[in-house]
This record gives sequence, structure tokens and C-alpha cells, in this order.
Amino acid sequence: MKKFTLLAAMGVITASVAVAGTPTIDGTFDGVGVWGSPIATNSTPGFSSAGTTATALYVTDDANYVYFGASVTGLQSWMNYGFAIDARAGGSNGLETWGRQINYNFSSVGDYDAPEFVIRGHVNNSWAERHEWNGSAWTGFGTNIIPSGDASASNTNGFFEARISKSILNMRSSKLGRVEFYLTGNSNTHGLFTSVPYDTPCAEWNPPTPQELTNPAAGVNLPVALSAFTLE
Repeated sequence: MKKFTLLAAMGVITASVAVAGTPTIDGTFDGVGVWGSPIATNSTPGFSSAGTTATALYVTDDANYVYFGASVTGLQSWMNYGFAIDARAGGSNGLETWGRQINYNFSSVGDYDAPEFVIRGHVNNSWAERHEWNGSAWTGFGTNIIPSGDASASNTNGFFEARISKSILNMRSSKLGRVEFYLTGNSNTHGLFTSVPYDTPCAEWNPPTPQELTNPAAGVNLPVALSAFTLE
């Protein structure tokens, strides 16, 4: 199997390439035959009082879309989720788009920077939004992307999935991106419950300062057919 050496935020990672398929966006995991192997896994429990742990992150694509998936244990229907995606040069202001006690503090390495896209939604699957940084502000508020088939979640299955058109992503020239999935609550006083890759979660329901998302999966080849990576 071919191997590629990719620049990560804190060093160099080696990834194996596997060809995957097109997921059905319905809140049910279609299996590794469709998604490929996870690009990141986590076994460290999240915020103990919430009782949730994000365990796996997936990215794949087809001719038109890039797909993002995540598995979580211990979900409650009142929780919120997000996929933070660094796809192009320019970055954002790093503030959690629904105002939770979380910052997107991705390191700047080469043309990697803060995320420019966030898929943000409710675990109960009633609402999800695609936020995009336009250079000065986050956009996309008030538009539910679930009816269009662009996002779905299931607290019964513990799986989240979303897609973004490749034309909207408008990837940087290196074609490499970074992705991190996170879970939080339904109040702006709530912080980071769990994430994959792992970042330190909050220690209380209403933390006095924001938690930082600093550990995205790096070197993710978003727009091409060979799109599912397994970290070795």
C-alpha cells in the first residue's frame, strides 16, 4: 500500500490510503467499506458529568462532495455538535460559531490556519447549519441544511455525518486540510464535552474560560478520490 508523509500540526504523520464510497447522510454509520478507516480515533473519556466520548472521525469524498463523519458514545438529545474544518488559506476569528465556551485555536503551520468552515447542529437532528468565514465574519446562520441532505445526526446510533460541496470548499492549492469534531451543550455557558482527535474537555458545566480546540487531524486530503486515511 502506498504511503504519504504529511505535515501535521505538531510534527509528521504517516498515513495509509484506502478507497471509500459515498455515504448516505441519515445519521447511520455505513461502515468502513463506505467511509474507509477513521482518520483519527480517541479512547480518552470526555467531560465526566456529561458522560460522552467522541471515538472516531471519518472523512471521504466522491466526485462532488467531501463527507465528514464522527462516532460518539453516551449521547443525550439536548447536546450540540460541530465539525471544524480548515480548508483554505486565510483562517477565521477562531470563535465558536454558536457562542459556546470553546475557541478554534488551530496552530498556523505553512498555509494551515484557523478553520473556515463549521458544520454546527443539534444532536436531536432538528437543525444544522453550515458556517463559512467570509474574511470578516461567519455566515450561514438561520439556514437549516438538514432538509437538503447535507447533515444528519442520531443520538440513538451515536453517529454524525455531513457533506460540503467541493465547489464551496474551494480547497487550498496543497489540497490538504484539517478537521476536528467536537461535542458541547445547549447553553452558551457550556464548554467542550469531548472531541476527536482528543482535546482537554471542560471540568465543570459552566467553565469560567473557553476550552481550546488545538488538535485537528492534519494532512487530510479532502477533494480527491483517495480520501480515507488511517493513522499508523
